[in-house]
Amino acid sequence: MLSLSAAFVVQLGGCSLPFLTSESVEDRFHRLADSYLSGRDVDGSSPRTGPVEERLSIAEDSSGARRAGGFLEAMQSVDTSSLTLDDKIDWMLLNADMRRTVRDLRLRTAERSPGRYLILGSIDWAIGGDRRPTDDTWRSVLTALRRAPIVMKTGRQQLHAPPPLWVRLAVNAAERYCGYLDTTFPAIVAEKAPVQLRDSLTIAASASRDALERFRVYLRDTLVAGHDDAWAVGEEHYNWLLEEYHHLPYTAESMIEEGRRVHRETQQALMDLARRIDPVRSWQELVEDMKRVHPQPGAIIAAYEEESGRAKDLIGRRSMITIPPAETLIFVPTAPALRETYAWGGYGGIVQQNSVMTGRFFVTDIVPGMSTSEIEEKLRTQNTGWITVIALHEGYPGHHLQSVYSRLHPHPVRSRLGSTYFGEGWALFCESWMGREGFFTDRWDSLGWLQMRLWRTARVIIDPSIHTGRMTYDQAVEFFIDEVGLERSAAEAEVNRYTTWPTQAPSYIIGWLEIERLKADMARLLGDRFTEKQFVESLLRTGSLPLALMRRSLLEQPQP
Repeated sequence: MLSLSAAFVVQLGGCSLPFLTSESVEDRFHRLADSYLSGRDVDGSSPRTGPVEERLSIAEDSSGARRAGGFLEAMQSVDTSSLTLDDKIDWMLLNADMRRTVRDLRLRTAERSPGRYLILGSIDWAIGGDRRPTDDTWRSVLTALRRAPIVMKTGRQQLHAPPPLWVRLAVNAAERYCGYLDTTFPAIVAEKAPVQLRDSLTIAASASRDALERFRVYLRDTLVAGHDDAWAVGEEHYNWLLEEYHHLPYTAESMIEEGRRVHRETQQALMDLARRIDPVRSWQELVEDMKRVHPQPGAIIAAYEEESGRAKDLIGRRSMITIPPAETLIFVPTAPALRETYAWGGYGGIVQQNSVMTGRFFVTDIVPGMSTSEIEEKLRTQNTGWITVIALHEGYPGHHLQSVYSRLHPHPVRSRLGSTYFGEGWALFCESWMGREGFFTDRWDSLGWLQMRLWRTARVIIDPSIHTGRMTYDQAVEFFIDEVGLERSAAEAEVNRYTTWPTQAPSYIIGWLEIERLKADMARLLGDRFTEKQFVESLLRTGSLPLALMRRSLLEQPQP
């Protein structure tokens, strides 16, 4: 397979279109980058910023693509051979982001994605958890509630033949948001909202709730859906994303082959571990035992928080990596719209609160209205073996710590743009790293870790397969159940998410493998000067780069 660095050596070598101006090449590039990231136009002017329903319109999508196209043209006047290596890499990041913005217009998201018009997730993020929202936060919530009915009206005007699966997901999410506005939201308002805003919030929530119900009924009973597999992006677009956006030397076909290879290796590792645990039982039988060990209903979030604290403590005691000051991680319930696509939970990014970088770890717990069988299936899914691994993957030293480092990066391009192949590869690297450091303390931790790796290798097979017609939705679900041992609801949640985010699912395994290869190359380069702490801090301080560009940055520049 081609090395990641080889594929883009020509582009990094330089684009030599001259731009005759007194402005230096470096200054021109930085000005263009700042304008693009700040939402200004190529000439530096600020575009008109309308209400959220306008920003979600078909016309706005077209305008955004035209804006990105204008920046692409301007970027060609930057002679990249005159830039530093760091600026060349930033040029590549921006160029890929602009090209994707232009290309994504063909996906017609405004017409095909009903979930786009369910904007109440921002409310749940803003006021959930133990913290007390500020008055400004509550005013923003009030604005969102008042705009939500208008946004859903925009959706009714724009939606055309969306995939039936996406319609079903939006119908279910709308129903859950109705329940949220009926019960959870009023309780939070009564406890935390400023007295002078409570009546306005209650009135706006009631209007949003009525609009949600109308939108739900419209989606369910009136909107004509498209073809069953209309969510698939096709082989040509999938391959374009891999090569041009993620900077990877893969096609859908070669990625599936790599996935099958690593899948077989992981199956063998699971069988070897099972023999060490119990010579007469299969790994599948042991996994069934592991699923019976789980928190009680309502205690799942606390279990994640406890394991995350244990991971952070180990990192500190062993001085594995520097954790920057002024950061924290809070744990909140999964937003209603995400419950059918995130069976376990996930990382919701950072918000700045009182000068503290506050990460949000959302967890899918038991909720009112679940049947007895649904509760049992969710508890088996949220078993302690998986909780231990997911806690470090999403929190410390995984996504949260990586996001903290990204926020602190001096290059605006790298603090704003990122690669899922680095981000997920980093989190998977952390699982192996923490395992070597002794974080996994019993057989279920180790078994859960390897079963989760099998889950990730299955993703490398499934994602390109469903988007290129090699596998149906139902076949993908059954593959997860039969090959990995997932519960059906978890398998469906997985495949639901892949339909909305092509090329993301393989990033865990592919990114991890490339980071391990880079680590080996760095060790050879530095010899006795190499330490794991130095390596991981170099990775995070470089930024969330596509692995081809990460490799160039670390191997072609002097290391301390």
